Amino acid sequence: MPAKNTVPYISEEKVTTQIRAIWVRNFACIKETLRQFDLTPVQWRILANLQEFNGQNVYSLAERSYTNRANLSRDVAILEKLGLVERRRESRDQRNVLVTLTTAGRIKFDQVSPAVEQEDNFFLEGLSSSEIETLMALLIKVKHNTYRQHPIIRNTNKEKTNA
Repeated sequence: MPAKNTVPYISEEKVTTQIRAIWVRNFACIKETLRQFDLTPVQWRILANLQEFNGQNVYSLAERSYTNRANLSRDVAILEKLGLVERRRESRDQRNVLVTLTTAGRIKFDQVSPAVEQEDNFFLEGLSSSEIETLMALLIKVKHNTYRQHPIIRNTNKEKTNA
């Protein structure tokens, strides 16, 4: 039973719950859309990011793809076996491996892109251009906030190092 004078926690009224619900539904739908092209969502994000910024190292590609490096490395290896990307050592720093899109990868991107665009449009149906612009501006602000040092996490990390 809730304590007296407390406000009930209603998760559906939380912005983060709504963002998570959208992400879960979008992920399920995009996964099905990409299945017909024999790609996973992570593999798609790799191709899309390389199409925009070709020649990235694994670290920056993981950051731009919003995935961890272990998953990204596995999917880059799969895409390389399929001939869609190449990995090569950077000439000025041999420790740095760059991932680049091949011609076949660019063709695959062009084949898949309309289906992904259609999926994106489906989720935004009923919103005006100005509403989409406002939504994007607000989401960018929220995303920016996620990169700040969180006070609880910072305090927890301090406690661990002092222990």
